[in-house]
Amino acid sequence: MILVRARKKLSICLVDDDRLARRDLGNVLDNMDIYIPIVCSDYYELIDEYLCYTQKGPPNFIISEWYKDFSDPDFLIIFSDSPLATIPIIILTDANRIKSVKPQHDIDIIGTLTKPVNRKDLKEMLTNYIRHKNAEEND
Repeated sequence: MILVRARKKLSICLVDDDRLARRDLGNVLDNMDIYIPIVCSDYYELIDEYLCYTQKGPPNFIISEWYKDFSDPDFLIIFSDSPLATIPIIILTDANRIKSVKPQHDIDIIGTLTKPVNRKDLKEMLTNYIRHKNAEEND
């Protein structure tokens, strides 16, 4: 399986304003042997801290709580001008809010998961995305 072979090479930035949610997801990612270079409470912090913590290169993914900023045109300008704009994002949200998550086409959102994150679902989403990207590169 692709994820098993490449998992030690994966790095993920984690963005959530809930300290306990960050800790829980951090534990899930750590148990999957995924490197977590940045853990932040919001995107403004992530943009400010990004260059300090990514000296080994950009992360493969961002896992983030859904923020209302994703619909704010001013934020989208700041985001699109940052190095984060090219990094695929997995959105986390509560099960009762999942239908209201409407990603902007300016943001590379690859999927949405409900909280608390199920390791199996996360692994499947990462594996499918990596497999899809590898197939695109080989075409």
